[in-house]
This record gives sequence, C-alpha cells and structure tokens, in this order.
Amino acid sequence: MEIAIGLALGMVAGLLGGILGVGGGTITIPALVLLFDDVEQHTAQGISLAAMFLMALVGSFTHYRQGNVKLRAVFLIVPSAIAFSYLGAWAAGIVTAEWLTRVFAISLLLIGIRMLFINRGGKVVSTN
Repeated sequence: MEIAIGLALGMVAGLLGGILGVGGGTITIPALVLLFDDVEQHTAQGISLAAMFLMALVGSFTHYRQGNVKLRAVFLIVPSAIAFSYLGAWAAGIVTAEWLTRVFAISLLLIGIRMLFINRGGKVVSTN
C-alpha cells in the first residue's frame, strides 16, 4: 500500500509542481505526515527536499528550454537561498515536530489567504 501511496503522491506533486510552480512541499509534506504512520514533520521535510531537488532539476531544465528562466534573477537568488537553506534546516532540527508542523500550517494558510485576496496589480503569466 505504501508503494501505491508513494507513487500517487509523486504523481500529484510532480504534476502540480510542474503546472503551478509550487515547490512540491506544500503537497508532499502534509501528505507524508498524514498518510504514512512512521513519518513525522522533520522526516517529511527531509524526504520532500530530496525529492523536490530532482523534480526541480527537471522542471527548471524544461522551463529554461521554454525561455521561462531569467538567469540574472537566478544568480541573484541562489547565494542567499543556499545560505539560508542551511540555516533553516539547522533551525528546524532544534524545534519539536509539533511546533514545526504548526508553523508550516500557519505559513501555508497565510500564503493561501494572500494569494486569494491580495491583488498583485493584474500580473498574469502569459502562455505565448
């Protein structure tokens, strides 16, 4: 049963990650915690990051070929993202899974509310 759940989760995360550009953690982390008995928040985050690394490579390459990647922006973001990813992973390791789960849930809720109700000046993604 775990194999079927894992394959289905990978399919949903990959599809939504490719279509919506979500990191996949928004789908995989809650699913791992809720659907697998032996996976707590810290483990789910580690699994998600490892899986998303490979998904991101494929998605990034595909978007690059379609002309959707601005390398200047990438190179501006990467140095601080690497440094703060390390800091974030370290910080996650010193807090309880319960606290981490709550912070994750609140973050998702706030991001969702912002996306629903705050207009970004009519910016849309073009498919041309």
